[in-house]
Amino acid sequence: MNENIKELYSTTQITERTKTLAEEISQAYDERDLIIMSAHEDSFIFLADLLRSLKIHPRTAFLRVAHNSVGAMHDLSFMTTVDVVKKDVLLVTGVLNTGITQEYLQRQLTGRGAKSVKLCVLLNKTANRHVELQPDWWAFETNEDYVFGYGLEFQDRWRELPFLATFESKKDEDDS
Repeated sequence: MNENIKELYSTTQITERTKTLAEEISQAYDERDLIIMSAHEDSFIFLADLLRSLKIHPRTAFLRVAHNSVGAMHDLSFMTTVDVVKKDVLLVTGVLNTGITQEYLQRQLTGRGAKSVKLCVLLNKTANRHVELQPDWWAFETNEDYVFGYGLEFQDRWRELPFLATFESKKDEDDS
C-alpha cells in the first residue's frame, strides 16, 4: 500500500476541538460523580488530552474488551473492577464505526447499575454503522477507510503522529 499520507485534521484543530468537548462535558457533569472509562487503546492520547482540559475531576478507569469468535459466532466481554452503581459513566473511544462494541458496553454498564452511560468519540464514522447508536459527543466525522495518528493505528503503525491522517488516493496524487 502507498504510504503517502494526507493530513485530515491538524494538531491545532484537534486541540481546539478537544478543549471544546471538555468544556461541554464539564458543564454537563458539573457537581456529579463521573467515571470516565476508556474502552479501546486507540483512545489513549485523546483521553489524556480530554482529561487535562476538563474543569471537573472524574474518576478514570480502563476496560479490557475481548472479542472472541468461533465460526460465525461472535462474543464480546469486558472486565472492570470499578463499581458503577448509581454513577454517571462516560465511555471514551477513538472511533465509533459499527457501534456494536460501544452499544454492548453501554447495555452492560447500565445492567450493572450505572445511572447513565454516555459516549464520547474522537471519530464518528457513520457509513458502516450496524446499530442505531449516535455518540453524545464527538470531535470529528469522517468516512475515510483508514484514519490514523493521534493514537489511532494502521497495521500497528502511525499512532505517534500528532495529527489525524489517511492515505492519499491515487486520484489525489494524479490531481497534483
